[in-house]
Amino acid sequence: MNSCNSCGSDTTKGIPATPTQSVQLAIATVPMQPWEQPYDPAAALKNGTIFPSLNLPFYITGGDL
Repeated sequence: MNSCNSCGSDTTKGIPATPTQSVQLAIATVPMQPWEQPYDPAAALKNGTIFPSLNLPFYITGGDL
């Protein structure tokens, strides 16, 4: 078996080996969201979020409908 030293996979067959404890698969970074006054229920439903800082509208036409 011809294995990759850094990942432990079998390079001759293209089959990944079982991950070992030394393999780091991912690192997650989640920033803290500061508390803010949420939208009222009607505005939250219209905007798709209750938090104003998460209100990031995307318009296909380039403007408000």
